[in-house]
Amino acid sequence: MPRPETDPADPFGTADLRRSTLQGWLSSPTRLAEDAAAEAELLEIGYRDRLFTELAANAADAASLAGIDGRVAVWADGATVHVANTGAPLTAAGVRSLTALRVSPKSPLIHGGTTVGRFGMGFRATSLAARVTLASRSGSIEFDADRTRGQIRALIDDPDSELDLDRVPAQRLAWPSAAQPAAGFDTEVVLETADEEAAAAIVSAAQHQAPDLLLELEALARIDVAGRSYERLADGDTVVITRDGTEHRRWLIARAATARWLVPIRDGRIRPLSGDALRSPNATDIELTLPARVIADLPLTPDRRELHPDADVEAAAAGYPELAALVPDDQKQAVIPPPALASGRVDAVLREAVRDRLRTDRWLPSATGEALSPERAWVLPGLTADLAALLGDVLEPLAHPDVSDRVTASLLVGLGARRLGLADLAELLSGAGGEDTAWWSRLYAALAPMVPDARTAEELGTLPVPRADGRMNVGCRGLFLIEGLDGLDDPPVPSWVPTVDPAAYDPLLDRLGLTRISPAAALALPELIAELDAGPDSDDPAADPDAVTDVVLRILGLPDAGRAPAELGGLELLGADGERWPADELLLPDSPLAQVLVDDSPFGTVADSVVETYGPTALRRLGVGWGFTLVRDDAPVAPDHDLPDEERWWEEHEVPPEELIAVRDLDLVDPRQWPAALALLADDPDTASALTGGYTRWWLRRYAEIDGTALRDLRSVDETSLRGLFDPVEVPAAAAGLLAAGEPDDADDAADWLARLADPARTVAPGVAVRAHAALVSAVRSGTFAVDDVEPPRGARTVSGEVSDDPVVVGAPWWTSVVPAGRAVLPAIPPDADSAALLADLLDAPTAAEAYRVIPDQGGESVEPDSADAVRLSAAAGLPAPHRVRLHDDLHVTVTGETDERWRVPLWVDDDGTVHLSRCRGRADDEPVP
Repeated sequence: MPRPETDPADPFGTADLRRSTLQGWLSSPTRLAEDAAAEAELLEIGYRDRLFTELAANAADAASLAGIDGRVAVWADGATVHVANTGAPLTAAGVRSLTALRVSPKSPLIHGGTTVGRFGMGFRATSLAARVTLASRSGSIEFDADRTRGQIRALIDDPDSELDLDRVPAQRLAWPSAAQPAAGFDTEVVLETADEEAAAAIVSAAQHQAPDLLLELEALARIDVAGRSYERLADGDTVVITRDGTEHRRWLIARAATARWLVPIRDGRIRPLSGDALRSPNATDIELTLPARVIADLPLTPDRRELHPDADVEAAAAGYPELAALVPDDQKQAVIPPPALASGRVDAVLREAVRDRLRTDRWLPSATGEALSPERAWVLPGLTADLAALLGDVLEPLAHPDVSDRVTASLLVGLGARRLGLADLAELLSGAGGEDTAWWSRLYAALAPMVPDARTAEELGTLPVPRADGRMNVGCRGLFLIEGLDGLDDPPVPSWVPTVDPAAYDPLLDRLGLTRISPAAALALPELIAELDAGPDSDDPAADPDAVTDVVLRILGLPDAGRAPAELGGLELLGADGERWPADELLLPDSPLAQVLVDDSPFGTVADSVVETYGPTALRRLGVGWGFTLVRDDAPVAPDHDLPDEERWWEEHEVPPEELIAVRDLDLVDPRQWPAALALLADDPDTASALTGGYTRWWLRRYAEIDGTALRDLRSVDETSLRGLFDPVEVPAAAAGLLAAGEPDDADDAADWLARLADPARTVAPGVAVRAHAALVSAVRSGTFAVDDVEPPRGARTVSGEVSDDPVVVGAPWWTSVVPAGRAVLPAIPPDADSAALLADLLDAPTAAEAYRVIPDQGGESVEPDSADAVRLSAAAGLPAPHRVRLHDDLHVTVTGETDERWRVPLWVDDDGTVHLSRCRGRADDEPVP
């Protein structure tokens, strides 16, 4: 049957469509009311606020049908709104769908997929306008509520008709139109709204919705709204929405067969959503709380606001792990949804489906760069890049450091990842690292930032630590580090103490319990002596004496090693004669000590090969001689240090000395070489310090001689206080304390002082003699020696400077006026009775008070001690305030001894304490008065 020709004026047959619709209303008046109510419901409820969304969806369908990138333009002209688009033009089927009200057929598109809603029920959103023109290059139609009402009125013949003309459906009757779409567009919808305000509201809504619609409707590439242009551009894994050519929004996107997932990017950072709506593809009324936007392919209810009951919500989770994989590793936490209270059933189902996929899919970066599923991953909170580089090959399922911050790690544990603590790490590292001890040092350095305090350090209590002997220690407790060994290229391995391999050391180990000891402390450990005592019988090959000696010497070669304990001096070394010698019985080649020792000294010379291997410093610290060496004992209890004359020195101590630091082998010095020996002692800081006291000073002062004279019987050239009494000698400044001192050392020294004072061959000034007498008296008082321990000398040095074999010791200043200078011996200046008595005992001589009886002249005037004359004359005489005073015009005293003599004196003090003062203040007579 031939198809009826189309009326060019009505290409879509709208007349027939109107006739059919009107006939239906006439035959069933309630149908008109139903259509009007249905249209109002769609406008006010189903498609409320969705006018531009629905028109954009129709434009997207047209673009898809045409196979082009669609374009939409929106603008207002007064109260009229224009919405134009490119794509497939209007068809007769489309017109029939538009006028059918409840028909919105979905049909497959030529280029694949399904339509969004072309010319279907969503077009009812335009019914807010009283007149709508749909202009297309294939023909145009218009809907007009007033014309519809007029058509119905013209058909009513019965005034009693039940048709209601107040409410009529505005888009059931279509008329042909001569309108043409705007240039460059294929279709244009023109809405004549109530006023300009309503038109402006529609345009404003379109401008607000345009960026989202370009994401939802991929068939559309551009939307122009009121002179502002929005475009969608693909940029790798991102979609960019531009506004007037400038980037407006950027989204990271992942695609799956059933959904697209997008998350915003701003300023180069992922910006998770705090809330959004489910889109399929346009926004529904279903709220979501996921951090990313989903544009799904799910069936909806007719108003496209809710999901169809048969919709597979879980299918929309597809693609989310791919989105998480695209997110930069250090920002992945932004798209990992934690368990949370959902906003509704759909949100709950979709959130759980997303978490399930995140749990099992491989999207999580590992430390080696491979993708892991969280349920198989290990996450170490706080993992750093340096630590990950070391652990990646050891702990293969370890998550990348960029996803190991504490927030992301917690989220991953919620997805099934295993959280590792430091204690777990220590356990898992057992057997790791192989033979590369430097790997462990790098590991400890990388771990250090994760150990801020003692509590976290305790968690690493079982961390493996390589030992210097090749074994592995569990933790740092009981492990030592000898300071300085880590700086050696080939550090020695002590067998007597467990030490950390220096190549594995890092300061973190100190915080984990490693004990740092100095080289000196390592050599002082009793375990070393015990090992040496065990000798060759020990089962430990490392305890071989030669091996131990090698380690000891290499430790002694460290800069801060110090001197080895004396017990180690017994370690044997090769001598120049090919024999093995204890180290402390050897001297270094060209040792200056060898030059000052007697020819038959018991020392050997260490072999040159040993010196080349270890160096002279280490050998000297072990005890090999270069100069003099010291014996040290922090708590001596007996004279058992093999020092010459040690027992005699010990006997001079009422209690044992607190410590012993002494120069050894002093008795082996060639007597002719003491000047050189003293220089050698003074040049070495260790031995120089021993010269100031203790055994060394004691022995050297007594037994070291220069030209046959003991050092304590010589004085320094610069020491003038004892000039004439002791001969001068030049010695190093550090040895000056070995020479004659302020007091004698003992009874023998005191006897020598007295003998020198009594030697008429010596020229000793009276002042020197007085100082010597005072020193002797002081030594007696301090208990250095007793008077009975000293033989009296043959004579004594008097105030005249001569030696008298009949001396008299002066015990008070006024005696000097009457005792002849050739016999007067002063114990001190001023002389006093107690000192005079002590010195008289030493000299076996009388005091002046014993040798003479002195009687002042009778007469004189007894005056008050507080009188002016008494005070003035006492002060002039240098006397303390007296108790009894007699003033004489010219005072004389009679001295009774071997002969009676009369002397003029300025003052005299009787035995009873009376002070006789002379008003004549002239000096005393040099000779007795006739």
